[in-house]
Amino acid sequence: MMTGKRWGAGFALALGLVLCMVLGAAHAALPNGSIAVLVKSASAQEAAQTASIFTRQLLAKGYKVVDPKKLEAIRRSKAAALALDGNVDAIMKLGRQYGFSTMITAQVEAGNPVLNEFELYTGTSSVAVMVTASNGSQIYADTVAGKQVGYTPSEAKQKSLEAAAALAVKRMTE
Repeated sequence: MMTGKRWGAGFALALGLVLCMVLGAAHAALPNGSIAVLVKSASAQEAAQTASIFTRQLLAKGYKVVDPKKLEAIRRSKAAALALDGNVDAIMKLGRQYGFSTMITAQVEAGNPVLNEFELYTGTSSVAVMVTASNGSQIYADTVAGKQVGYTPSEAKQKSLEAAAALAVKRMTE
């Protein structure tokens, strides 16, 4: 017969194991293999900045990212524009052609910063992210926003974009 203490300890252990399994499964960790990152924005500078942040943070977390030469070839291909618009067939074709296992596509929108009551500029940016395996299956999708303050409009915009991109990587890898 179980006493109250034993039952409570057993219940706590079982609950802990269930939580570990649930929390482990709830993470959106990216699969192993190389990752290609494509970013679309009205500004080439914003797209490059976002792709750089994604790449830097993915590498820091131990993910393999497609090398710069191969990534440039992917970006120049006609299928890249289709992939950025969510065309799964284009992503699968690029995956076969360039040998990556996962593609991250992102749409970036960085608004015009506004002057706030403290005579500083507030910038807001958003990043919509889709992660697709080279077999065409959707792994992850999210939209995040970043809001930051800067002394100039360009600083506020840059900082808000960095905040949104960093949050996007954090959420898709944890």
